[in-house]
Amino acid sequence: MIKSVSVVGLGKLGAPMAAAMAARGLTVIGVDADSRKVEAINELRPPVFEPGLPQLLHSSAGRLRATQDIDEAVRTSDITFIVVATPSEPSGEFSLRYALPVCEAIGKALRTKPMFHLVVLTSTVLPGTTGGPICAALEGASGKHVGRDFGLCYGPEFIALGSVIHDFLNPDFLLIGESDPSSGAMLKSLYNQVCENSPALARMNFVNAEIAKLAVNTYITTKISFANMLARICEQIPKSNVDVVTKAIGLDSRIGGKYLKGAISYGGPCFPRDNLALTFLAHKIGAPADIAEATHNFNCSQVSWLADLVMQQREKPSGFWG
Repeated sequence: MIKSVSVVGLGKLGAPMAAAMAARGLTVIGVDADSRKVEAINELRPPVFEPGLPQLLHSSAGRLRATQDIDEAVRTSDITFIVVATPSEPSGEFSLRYALPVCEAIGKALRTKPMFHLVVLTSTVLPGTTGGPICAALEGASGKHVGRDFGLCYGPEFIALGSVIHDFLNPDFLLIGESDPSSGAMLKSLYNQVCENSPALARMNFVNAEIAKLAVNTYITTKISFANMLARICEQIPKSNVDVVTKAIGLDSRIGGKYLKGAISYGGPCFPRDNLALTFLAHKIGAPADIAEATHNFNCSQVSWLADLVMQQREKPSGFWG
């Protein structure tokens, strides 16, 4: 049974993750370079806004603390989660300018730690990253070998801001990219302790997991855009109602009703950038990305459509503008 974990990065995902695991009975050490976030956690104040986080912090009192010292956090925990930003470049590629220094610091701590330790990369990355530069940084700084001296997993989360805590504790499914079966089993054991439901679990190598993370969000954006396309069609046909149409086709098990609702553009911290990242990857290797590109372009056009709709209403002599 896992007793202690450390979470590096106390942002919009890391802070709720740390609090949730502590509330579920684990001893958790949060790590962040920002002293204000560290101070907030230690004072049981939320360092970021997320519904339910204040209550969760108080329910985790005595099992959660924060520090700026990665070395201490790694030495006193069984598993370290890396939950730092991987900002999108203009090309769509993800930057590792925050992740690699963290990996080097973790590696230095592992150098003198005799016990087996598991490192879990939660931040979204391109295929080839976990087993490439991330692994190289950890092995180079530690002088140890992944899969033998320490474990490495890619464990992305599928969460939405505003429901991070619920989504983390009750995931639709769990995705694990593992360096070796023992490391994957260790992460699975942790999820068994933390999750409130019994989610499906998919274990695989790093590259398949990295592709799967991008593919899930890109598929969802395509589904959203399809519903939005239907909405624009229904607006032009008398007596049609997109909600009636999407509710009906969502009954088909091959389609499903989740995310199938005509509205406006999708946004948020994951959907747009994961879609662009998959497009970047496809172009880089010479593969087609027509569906992902069409989805992105249609989503962008929705903004112009909404602006035009507002202007049309404003130009009317009467209407909802009064």
